[in-house]
Amino acid sequence: MPRPISKILVCITEDWFALSHFKPLLATLVDQVRGERGGEVVVACRSSGRMGEIEALGCQTVDFDFRRSSLQPMAQADVVRRLTALVRSEKPDVLHAIAMQVLVVASIATRFVAVPHVVLHLTGLGFLGISTGLAARVIRPVAMLELARMLRGPGNWLLAENPDDVTFLKEGGADANGRLTILGGAGIDENEYPAQPPPGNRVPIAAFVGRMIRSKGVDVLVEAQRLLSQRGVALEVALYGKTDEDNPEAVPRAQLEAWARQGGVTWHGHVSNVREVWARSDIAVLPAVTREGLPRSVLEAAASARPLVVTDVPGCRHVVRRDIDGIIVAPADARALADALERLAGDAALRARMGVSARQRVLDGFTIGHVQAGIREAYAQLRGGK
Repeated sequence: MPRPISKILVCITEDWFALSHFKPLLATLVDQVRGERGGEVVVACRSSGRMGEIEALGCQTVDFDFRRSSLQPMAQADVVRRLTALVRSEKPDVLHAIAMQVLVVASIATRFVAVPHVVLHLTGLGFLGISTGLAARVIRPVAMLELARMLRGPGNWLLAENPDDVTFLKEGGADANGRLTILGGAGIDENEYPAQPPPGNRVPIAAFVGRMIRSKGVDVLVEAQRLLSQRGVALEVALYGKTDEDNPEAVPRAQLEAWARQGGVTWHGHVSNVREVWARSDIAVLPAVTREGLPRSVLEAAASARPLVVTDVPGCRHVVRRDIDGIIVAPADARALADALERLAGDAALRARMGVSARQRVLDGFTIGHVQAGIREAYAQLRGGK
């Protein structure tokens, strides 16, 4: 007999992150508890003033700071203590933890308070997974042991966004043993992001949308534009996104402003309407130097029928088919990135052809419908006790 799931506690770092990436998830989870006595989805995250928007989706909220900017053991021990108290108070049927740091903290908390089911929702390996710093190298083995312990639990489930991350966990000893679903990222609304006609720019624009952090390769992209200028290639680079002060790899505002002054590069800061970015841009570029989960900006650009230039890292290479939807280059290689951008800047027909293929790629497995189907199947398995 299916087990009832009447309360789901969703743990995620920030309210803006929940709203930018996980509205389809939250809608699906609200639907999961609908009809159950006392059915409720509670979202625990740090508030930036947007908790009301989460509540409008049918969820309850708890202002909770996961201290994502700190890997200090004492700070994280305090997060574990507070999360343990929250779980004990809420008594959820499912603890749904999103993103690597939260996954680890939630796993440790369940040593002190029992939860029938835990869903580990991996959105990439994050700073803990990719950093070579001392703190990360010390904490990483402990984190892998905790994730391995959680995944051995027969009532738990792993959601991931690309197969490379699943392999990484397995090689580290954290094997889901088939209790996993690979989602098409956060899911794209193909109607919200329709195919856009070519913008008709005299000078092609290559746009980057994302946080201004070095792991995204922002500095490599600026260097590639400088190389193109030296070659006499006309191409503008447009950067859209804000700095992330809580991230140790954040590019300082002063550096972004200095890049913009050198010519050929513009920094627009945060943008609320990404559709407009792709309406006026010719090329989408994400030159990540480390692994990604499944970049939403790439999927939005692809849905908008823009050719993609990405690096050969997990997450990016899972979406882009080489020389079909776009061009894949080696990470941290400004010259290779410049070559790819030059190729697309000089060939409007190639841009159009790759853009059509990129949109079809989204329609074939990365829409909201695909993602919600995967989440429903995972929860059906939990209800069945598998």
